[in-house]
Amino acid sequence: MTMLVEHQINPSFKWIETHHLSTSEKKILRNEFQIPEETLEYVMDIYERSNYITDSVNDIELVVIHVPTKQPKDIRYVSRPVSFLVKDDMLFSFNEAESTISYEGVKESIEQVSSATPMIFLFELIRELIDRNLPILREISKERHQLDDLLTERVKNKDLVRLSYLQQTLTFLLSASENNLEILEQIKRSKLGRSFDEQTMERLEDAIIEANQVAHMTELESDIVDRIARIFDSIMNNNLNDTMKFLTVWSLALAIPTLITGFYGMNIDLPRLSSDYEWIYVVILSVILIIWLIMFINHKRK
Repeated sequence: MTMLVEHQINPSFKWIETHHLSTSEKKILRNEFQIPEETLEYVMDIYERSNYITDSVNDIELVVIHVPTKQPKDIRYVSRPVSFLVKDDMLFSFNEAESTISYEGVKESIEQVSSATPMIFLFELIRELIDRNLPILREISKERHQLDDLLTERVKNKDLVRLSYLQQTLTFLLSASENNLEILEQIKRSKLGRSFDEQTMERLEDAIIEANQVAHMTELESDIVDRIARIFDSIMNNNLNDTMKFLTVWSLALAIPTLITGFYGMNIDLPRLSSDYEWIYVVILSVILIIWLIMFINHKRK
């Protein structure tokens, strides 16, 4: 069963959608559409960075952007590539991630164009995919506010894990958004971009504006989360220092009774207490010395 889905966008061109290419689908793309094997291997690489490639020999324009994908078992997001290939009057999309590419999301905008081309449709799809970062950033902002409220409370390990997930997610999203913006600007400066008509250039600039906004918002959110992480680190270090000071004081304090009673167990000429309650005097002396030690250390800390 083939997963090559053809959408006839208008009489001028069609969009061929793929998802997790199989061997049989690759064969169809090679034989019927003359897409090179090397290109197919390239678009199937889930670790490929955002990129723009022109293949003048095979008359191919290839654009790779990154979109956010949620990890199935936790709250983290990573970025995965979605590739678009323009050849003749056809647009191919290669989706090896779990993202969905929907025509409905750009249908209204495309219908406003009198003669939509594969490039116009491509930039509308890219803009729609880039927009998917916005609800994720709102979700991250909400999570960040919750962690921010915990600064006045006792921080737990699970809160630190949540914070690390936010940092990891923002690292992926920031890198992806900056690379997406760079690729779109590269297309605008390219020979292909300089040949665009007014409508196509307008759609490209819309995508660039959206990508720039997402990159700026992601960078801002990342900076805020990094500041919160540094505050968390400072609080944890202070708590650790307080704990170590507490343990040091009490380890010294608890050594005093052992020290005093130890002298009486040695062959040292010390005044002997003849009372049956001599152990009480030793305890009282130990308590006095412990209190003096604690007061002395507290005075030094001030």
